[in-house]
Amino acid sequence: MNFCINSACIALMLLSFQPLASPERGWTFDSADNGITIHFREQTDGLVEVKAQMFTPTTYGGFLRLLQNTAKVPEWVDNVSDSVVVKQISPSENIVYTQFSAPWPAKDRDMLTYSKFRIDAEGFRLEISDAPQAILPPQADYIRITSVHAIWQLKKLTDGNTHIEYTVFADPGGALPNWLINKLAKESARTTFENLRDQLAHVQTDEHPEINE
Repeated sequence: MNFCINSACIALMLLSFQPLASPERGWTFDSADNGITIHFREQTDGLVEVKAQMFTPTTYGGFLRLLQNTAKVPEWVDNVSDSVVVKQISPSENIVYTQFSAPWPAKDRDMLTYSKFRIDAEGFRLEISDAPQAILPPQADYIRITSVHAIWQLKKLTDGNTHIEYTVFADPGGALPNWLINKLAKESARTTFENLRDQLAHVQTDEHPEINE
């Protein structure tokens, strides 16, 4: 299977987004339950950037294989109805199209994103951002999510677990009120991480041809 993320884009599922918050602005604790911690930080327009974290056994290769399995994306990324790799630029770079089923009365969303991963001394890192929209024009019956920026970061620990952190910020478009966007962002991040942990249990020892662990 080709590489897919944005999916994972987690949660992107109607998350909020403007330019990234300045690094000196701290995170606010939202919740900690079932091994998953959610933080957020407010932006000047009232929307929030969300950060989800957890510890779970997995290899980098297993995680990447799961992200590449486009058929399974709707099974773990909250609100995703479909995801497909539009173009593979290189073994580590992809253009991905993702559709989201929005809760009533909101209109369904979609997004076109560019993703690239790398591994260094700090661990596994995958960044997601907007792809040139001309690659795939807006689709009928969908509101296009824009200004997307998300980061997956994984760090293997000595106890057999891996620390997984996901930060995301996106503009869902349309006329949804800020309070609803922010609520959905936090809920979607938690649901996605719960599903992700379940899925990783099946691939936690898998290897990947592009990753030397």
